[in-house]
Amino acid sequence: MCHCPSGLGGVWAEENTRESIFAAMQRREVFGTSGARIKLRLFGGWDYDKGLLSQEDWVKTAYAGGVPMGGDLAQAEGKPPSFVVWAAKDPADGNLDRIQIVKGWTKDGQIFEKIFDVAWSGDRQPDPVTGKLPPVGNTVDITKATYANDIGSVELKAVWTDPEFDASQHAFYYARALQIPTPRWSTYDAAKLGKLPPGDVPATIQERAWSTPIWYTPTEAEVAKVKPGLTVADLLGTGATALGDSELKELVVGKNLTVRNNVTGKTANVLFGVDGKRIVTELDGDPARGGDLLQVMHDVSSSSATYDIKDGHIVTTIEGTPFELTVYRAGDKYVAARSNEFGYANYEVEAVAQ
Repeated sequence: MCHCPSGLGGVWAEENTRESIFAAMQRREVFGTSGARIKLRLFGGWDYDKGLLSQEDWVKTAYAGGVPMGGDLAQAEGKPPSFVVWAAKDPADGNLDRIQIVKGWTKDGQIFEKIFDVAWSGDRQPDPVTGKLPPVGNTVDITKATYANDIGSVELKAVWTDPEFDASQHAFYYARALQIPTPRWSTYDAAKLGKLPPGDVPATIQERAWSTPIWYTPTEAEVAKVKPGLTVADLLGTGATALGDSELKELVVGKNLTVRNNVTGKTANVLFGVDGKRIVTELDGDPARGGDLLQVMHDVSSSSATYDIKDGHIVTTIEGTPFELTVYRAGDKYVAARSNEFGYANYEVEAVAQ
């Protein structure tokens, strides 16, 4: 039984020898867990049959038709990639809730991520509006630090095809298997001591395993099919000029800017306070989704942050990560570039209000 004090690593090796294990590490065919002994496999390819997992020798077929986790997909063949994923529970721990595939990709210097539920226990169905899968349930008795394995599955598996594949974008995919809720280690300790669990941490957790990614790199021909985003070099080539400190202060301090992300098409009203704080007050017309500038790029809520203007940049943070924003005057427009987006100028100021 896992009390989640530390993680574990797993290796898919041909045999239990030093040479075989190190060879598996070198090809990155490994996975990690939060402490439970969950087994997890992931393969990616272009021609996996939906019925593959019903075959007795499906692992052999998966190797022959693609690459295992840690590998690089061959170039696109005019079709989206498919992934074979399998997970088995820890024999001494909780059943499995679901398997997810986490996809990451880049576009014009911005990084995106999306989670897909691809296999799950029970007869649950994703919400037709939100697409979210309902929770598996929770059998944990917090006072006794016990749970029942009458929900979840011993094994989960699926063949999943990326419904949003873009052959022109760099991407990665990794699998994640989640257990049903079980007591957190602090809940086990509290039960042994006859006390209630601490209130400042969750009483239950969902142990998990995650694979190394499978990577996709587009060909130059695929990249060339897509119109590239605007770069700082493009701006400067048309005569745009970067704003200095005084011009930046005049533009943003005490102002509410409507900013459009030209990669995602989303807009946000970004308030730069006179007190050195900035916050998103509205996103695509929905004040309830206010949060951090991160939403302009990724639609992820966060808290407000501080900002400073120096050396011709707006210096601020996203979730604690610092970056600089440079604003350029291009004719009658203001266009901004982030220091961590590889030279792309992705943000356009659509309006400025007091």
